[in-house]
Amino acid sequence: MGRLIDIRWPELDMAIVAELADELNPELCEEFWQDLPFKVMQAHPVVSGESLYAWTPTISTAPVRQTIKLSDCKVGDMRYSQKTGNKFSINYGSSTETLAQPILGKVLPEYHHLLPVIGKAIWTNLFFAKEHIFVEVSPHNAAEAYKGKGRFDGLTGVAAEFYAEAKRIQTIEPEDLRRIRLGEIGETGNYGQYFTAWDFANGMVRDHIMYTAFNWVKYVDILSHKDLIAVIDTEDEPYSEYLGFSGLYTLRDFSLKLRAAVRETEDKEELRTLLRAFVMYGNRLCAWSYHYFPWHIGVFFGRQVRGQELPGRFNLGSPS
Repeated sequence: MGRLIDIRWPELDMAIVAELADELNPELCEEFWQDLPFKVMQAHPVVSGESLYAWTPTISTAPVRQTIKLSDCKVGDMRYSQKTGNKFSINYGSSTETLAQPILGKVLPEYHHLLPVIGKAIWTNLFFAKEHIFVEVSPHNAAEAYKGKGRFDGLTGVAAEFYAEAKRIQTIEPEDLRRIRLGEIGETGNYGQYFTAWDFANGMVRDHIMYTAFNWVKYVDILSHKDLIAVIDTEDEPYSEYLGFSGLYTLRDFSLKLRAAVRETEDKEELRTLLRAFVMYGNRLCAWSYHYFPWHIGVFFGRQVRGQELPGRFNLGSPS
């Protein structure tokens, strides 16, 4: 039997218990366990069906032994996606995407009836309400909590700066993102509107961090130091310069500091820690940007699919 974890949504006054897949993916589950407890914003996918996900503080590169396609997941199945943002997911219904992700565990059956209630509440919040609903994950038995040295203990220099900001904005919206969504960033967006600038920033911060910067952590063990510098320089600059223009000033500043710091050491452990801390910060940006993006405009682009259609206007009830 795997270790048990408690998953709580304080704002919903709901909680469940789940079992980690320690036998199927022991290294992944251990990395996840070592970062407990944590509290992050709860999100919901907007394209792939009935599940919950949240960006965790874990930046995992653990070997993966067992995966499952999203479309094969049942109610209560839990996944952990290293490659798409270090998110952990819980199915409360069916998923449609065919991507395979590592198995993290299962919600205990006696809590399955709560999952659709939680799932629909989070969907409504993400799509319309935009309230802060957090998920808290902790060991079910506090006596079993990890007491060893953490991967981010004793940080110094810019790695410590990245980590401190990542922890600070774990439950507080970054000011740069707030100003972007309120249209307070100079001349971004043509002819007086700023939705296009907001849309570009949302997409590019996701691609920069989740699909580009995360790979740099793994490149430490694959590339020479010279080639690692070249890859980071080449891949980072187009993203960080544009995102800085869009209003993510702290991200641009951190990117410049990262590129300088990578040049200063060839120690692989130092490089991994530095890059993990940067990605941890970036993932927090992704989570907040995703939360506040105006997904509700989707009501104007509706279609009937498996009875999940939305009314063609801002109305949470049934269409009249």
